[in-house]
Amino acid sequence: MTLPVPQPVQTDPDKLRWGIVSTVKGSMRQIARFIAFHLDLGANRVHLHLDVPDQELATRLSHPKVRFTQCDDAYWDGKPSRARSTHQMRQTYNATRIYRITQLDWLAHIDLDEFVLAPARMSDLLAQVDPNGPFVAMQPVEMLNSAGDPHHFKRPAHKTIKRQIYPTYGAHVSGGFIGTQSPKVIARCGFSDVRLGIHALRYKGQIVGGGAQIDGLDLGHAHAPDFETFQKHMAYRLEKGSYHDRKGKLNKLGNLIRVLMDDPDPDALRAFHTELCSAAPERLDVLAAHDMLITRTLDLDTKVARYFGKLEG
Repeated sequence: MTLPVPQPVQTDPDKLRWGIVSTVKGSMRQIARFIAFHLDLGANRVHLHLDVPDQELATRLSHPKVRFTQCDDAYWDGKPSRARSTHQMRQTYNATRIYRITQLDWLAHIDLDEFVLAPARMSDLLAQVDPNGPFVAMQPVEMLNSAGDPHHFKRPAHKTIKRQIYPTYGAHVSGGFIGTQSPKVIARCGFSDVRLGIHALRYKGQIVGGGAQIDGLDLGHAHAPDFETFQKHMAYRLEKGSYHDRKGKLNKLGNLIRVLMDDPDPDALRAFHTELCSAAPERLDVLAAHDMLITRTLDLDTKVARYFGKLEG
C-alpha cells in the first residue's frame, strides 16, 4: 500500500536529523563499535534497548547522542505480553515506540551486527530523497571472513552464476548468503499508526510500499564473519532465529546446516562456511569480476577510542 508523506519534509542537509534504533545483546566491545561507527557516520541519535539490562555498560558508553533503555521487568510492566514474547516482537515493539516519540527526520531500524555503508554524508543523501518517499531500503551485503580492515562484503549472486561462484553449495543456498537477503529500512518520521518492523514499515498491518533506494547505500551484515561466530550463534538461530522453521514451513538453509552438523566429517560445517564466506584472494577476484564485491575500511577500534577512550579489558 502507499502512504501519503506528511508535508513539508526536511530537505536541508544541514538541518536534517537521522538516527538508529536497535535492540541489542552483546559484549561492551561489540556495542561500543556499533555506536562509534554510526556516530562517526553522523547519526544524531542512537537508541539502544538492552535486551539484557546492564547499567554499568550504559554508564560506561554514555554519550550525549546515545540513549539506553534497560529492558528489565519494570520496562515491560504494563506492556502487552505478546510484545515481550520473542526477540523479534521485542525488536519491533521497541523500534515502534521510539519511532512514535522521536523528533528525528529519519530513523533506521538495524541490528548490532549491521553497519550502514554510505557513499556520502547521510544527511546529504536523505535530503535528496523524493519528498513523497516514505522510506529508503538498504540492501544487505554480507561480510566475508577477514581478520581486519579493509573488510570485504559480497552481494547476492544471481542464480545464473551462483554455482560458478559456489560450486558445492550454490545450488542449495539462495544468493549464496548464509544471512538474510531482505532489506532493512530507514523510515521517514512523522507517520501516525505505523509499526517499524525488522524489514518493513507497516500501516494497520499492511506493508507500506513506495520506498526509495540510494545508489551505493548498503547495509553491511556481519552475520557470521568467521567460523567461531557462526558456531556461537548456531543453536539460537536454529531454534529461534534466522535458521528456524516458521509456521510449519521448512527453513531450507537451516535444514542444510542440520545435515552438515550431523555429517560424519567433523569439518563439513567448516567447509560450508569457508566456501560461502572465505575472503581468499581468488574468491575476491571472482566476486569483483561479477561486480559483487564491496570493500570498506571500517576502522572500528579507532572510532571506539575517539568516542569512548580505551575500553577496560
